[in-house]
Amino acid sequence: MRDVLLRGGQARTLTMLGVVTVLLVALAIFAVSLQRRALTSDFETRLMFPELAEQVNEAGRVEVVSRLSKVTVVRDADSEQWRLNEKEMHPARAELVKQTVVGLSDLELVEERTALADWHKHINLTDPADKGTGVRVAVYDVAGEELASLIVGKLEGSADIDGTGTIYVRHTDEDQAYVARGSFNLEQQPVAWLDTGVIDLAPGRVVEVDVQPQAGEAYAVALVESDGADAPAYEIVDLAETLQPTTDYAVTGIGNGLVDLVFTDVEPRADVTLEAPVTSVYRTSDGLEVTVQAEKLGRSYYAMLDAKALDGADDAVVSEAEALSDRLSPYAFALSTPRGADLTRMLDALVEAKATDGAEVNLEAVEGAN
Repeated sequence: MRDVLLRGGQARTLTMLGVVTVLLVALAIFAVSLQRRALTSDFETRLMFPELAEQVNEAGRVEVVSRLSKVTVVRDADSEQWRLNEKEMHPARAELVKQTVVGLSDLELVEERTALADWHKHINLTDPADKGTGVRVAVYDVAGEELASLIVGKLEGSADIDGTGTIYVRHTDEDQAYVARGSFNLEQQPVAWLDTGVIDLAPGRVVEVDVQPQAGEAYAVALVESDGADAPAYEIVDLAETLQPTTDYAVTGIGNGLVDLVFTDVEPRADVTLEAPVTSVYRTSDGLEVTVQAEKLGRSYYAMLDAKALDGADDAVVSEAEALSDRLSPYAFALSTPRGADLTRMLDALVEAKATDGAEVNLEAVEGAN
């Protein structure tokens, strides 16, 4: 039997080590408790704008302002249509306005964060009016009374599959910051708010297009009588027998030039000068006439459109022409390259000489062209 006897000094050392261990464990438990308290908040989730849900239909103006841009969407008192102030009151996308106002009415505050103004810059909550990095979103009624106003900052985390997410916010006139949860539009570029539809005539409704370039030969395309094809086709009128279309696709593209025509941007017509436009006059089977002047300016195609009803058109077409004229005449529309090209084609780019029967093919010329 081997007994190990501890001397007095060794015993005291072990006792002290035991006490230290107990203290460390106690401190660890205390630290965990503090951490849990820090992570556990007694903040009660609440709507940021509790009265806005009852005021959604009273909205008359929506503003989204950043340091570099401003969007002002206004509801027209007569037509009830939303229009964009920064784009000469062009019609705006009503669904985007609705998404913004309803989204703000549903916005929930889920956590309190800093109330120190000096800390706002770290979460992008500084006021854009003071050249800050936040975005101010505000909703007013038709009389100009404020219904909601907030500064929006950084996203916190990523959005859920349904589009909802968390973001730092604060009331415009308060320093207290929050984490909020919800989904609303925060688009800061004016063009994104626009209703980009220019005109949309049903396929096959246009029966003839007269095309007159500023410099070049005039020509016309006409609707080909249906032969069971799924989509209407067009052909060049009175084309010389020695010529043939280079591609039928391009010719049909001219005839369908006003089918679902949309723009990429819009400017006041007075601010855009077309120096050598191609003028195309579209006539429909029911008496609508739309004149399009289009030209490539720099890297973009621009088009100006005017509409009228021809003699004998019924009341529906007359009303349609008046509505189109009101909508189209104030503006010049920037178009995508494919649609702009359809509205500016020259005849010599659409046709080629027919091969003469029995003519020999010059293989060297063909290879050289390739």
